[in-house]
Amino acid sequence: MTALMLYGAVLLMVASVIVNRIGQRRAALAHRRLQTDEGTLRTLEHEVGDRSRALHILRERCAGLDEQLDEARVAVDQLSQKMERAKAAPVERYFVFDRQDPRPGTIWALQVGRSADAPPALPRMETSWKAPRTYLVVAGNQREAMDRVAHRYSRNAGFEVGTATTCHLFGAKQPGKDDPALSGLPAGPGRAGQRRPATAG
Repeated sequence: MTALMLYGAVLLMVASVIVNRIGQRRAALAHRRLQTDEGTLRTLEHEVGDRSRALHILRERCAGLDEQLDEARVAVDQLSQKMERAKAAPVERYFVFDRQDPRPGTIWALQVGRSADAPPALPRMETSWKAPRTYLVVAGNQREAMDRVAHRYSRNAGFEVGTATTCHLFGAKQPGKDDPALSGLPAGPGRAGQRRPATAG
C-alpha cells in the first residue's frame, strides 16, 4: 500500500513537472509572439507617422501651388491687359542711323525733325518729314551720338536734332541731366529738344 502511494506521488510530481514545462514553453512562445506583434505595431505606427507627415507636406505643397497658380493667372491677366494697351497705343517707328559693323557703345535715340525756320524743301522731302523721326545710333557717350547725328542733319540744312537718350527698347536707363559728356555743350534749338514718341513721316 505504501509503495502504491509512493508510486502515485512520483507520478503526480512527474505530471506536475511536465505540465509546468509545457506551460513555460507555451508562455515563452506567447511572449515571443507578443514581442513580434509589438514590433510590427511599432513599425506600423512609424509608417503611419511618416505617411501623415508626407500627407501634410503634400497638402502644404498643394496650397503653395494653388497660390502660385492664382499669381500666374493674375500675371497672365496683367500681361494680357498690357498687350491690349500696347496694341491700342500709337506705333513708335525707329530709323537706323547707319548700318555698320557691330561696334561697342550704347544705343541712343535721338529725335530729328525739320526746324520751324527751315527753308522750303522739295515736295518729296516735305512729305517724308511731315513729323519728326527717331533715329537709333550707337555711340560711346551722349555727346558723340548727338554730334554724329547733327553732322548729317545739320542746322544749316534746316534740321533740328533733339537730346540723345538711351533707348528704352534695350532696357537702359536714361542719363541724368548732369551727364559729364554734355559739359560745355552749347545750348541751342538743335540741342535742347526733349524726346517725344516718334511718328513716321
